[in-house]
Amino acid sequence: MPDITVLITGGGTACSQSVIKALRSQHDYNTRIVTVDMQSNNAGRWYSDAFHNVPVASDPAFLDRVLDVCRMEKVDMLIPIVDYEFDAFAANKSRFAEIGCRVVISDPAAITQCNDKLATYEFFRKIGVETPKSWLPQDIDPHTLQYPVFIKPRFMGRASIDAHKIRDVEEFEFYTQRIDKPLIQEAVVGDEFTVDVLCDFEGRALNGVVRRRIETKAGVSYKGETVKDNAMLETAVKIAEALPIIGPANIQCFKCDGRECFFEINPRYSGTLVLSIAAGFNSPAWLVRLALGEHVERDMGRYEAGVRMMRYWQEVFVDCEDRKLPDLNMAPQTEVAR
Repeated sequence: MPDITVLITGGGTACSQSVIKALRSQHDYNTRIVTVDMQSNNAGRWYSDAFHNVPVASDPAFLDRVLDVCRMEKVDMLIPIVDYEFDAFAANKSRFAEIGCRVVISDPAAITQCNDKLATYEFFRKIGVETPKSWLPQDIDPHTLQYPVFIKPRFMGRASIDAHKIRDVEEFEFYTQRIDKPLIQEAVVGDEFTVDVLCDFEGRALNGVVRRRIETKAGVSYKGETVKDNAMLETAVKIAEALPIIGPANIQCFKCDGRECFFEINPRYSGTLVLSIAAGFNSPAWLVRLALGEHVERDMGRYEAGVRMMRYWQEVFVDCEDRKLPDLNMAPQTEVAR
């Protein structure tokens, strides 16, 4: 079997752990997994083959430290997970290429389009994709707004942090003074969907999975279901290829009475990647094939609809000598009472 060493950043995140699960669940390639994180005390560390501490992405030493890890571990492919790292990785892909490591990240212009929510809004309008109207607070009169509206950080918003529904002028003034560089957005009501898309290293979309978010907590999907929606998938592919996306992205959309309204692009894997994997699309395994130089055919819509996910807590135990203890996994029932 071919050998490949993959480094995944943000080892403590649910997204990183989803990628680890994806690579562990495939058996076509001998994949060695390295994780990095700013904290040693994280779950992903204990399910990877090697782990290294790195500084926070804003530290000037961050990039050199990751490069050192890639040299030491002979990393073939690096998958960035944490949004705050993307600018550095996108701008320095060539430095990693010099040591034989491919960084799976979109180019700087695409990263800017995704991380700046106003730029995302303008991009959607430019390519003809319906999106909620968006404004900077200084460009509108709060007394003439049609409430409710949403407020969120314009840059680098994550997990619904500082995202609020505003119901009147008083709340508008309250939140605009407390959120750094906010964006005001039209309120759209409807079911929320995420489309997991994978593009090759030239920006050509290979496959995608449409997921309905049934229940979320702090911006993270706890219950979800895969659905077949060719129109939504087609629009997500249009978005991904227009940027273009390199590698993975998750693209978010509201749908109400047949109206699709796209509102966010995350140029990375989703924390709910595991649902797409369970539905038959193991996109990290496809990335391995690409990194090994294999030709991967476009196979759009290749996944099973109606696969549901219900999350539950899973723990990692470590003893006083920093040795991992056995997991307390629940044995699955062979039959479920109906």
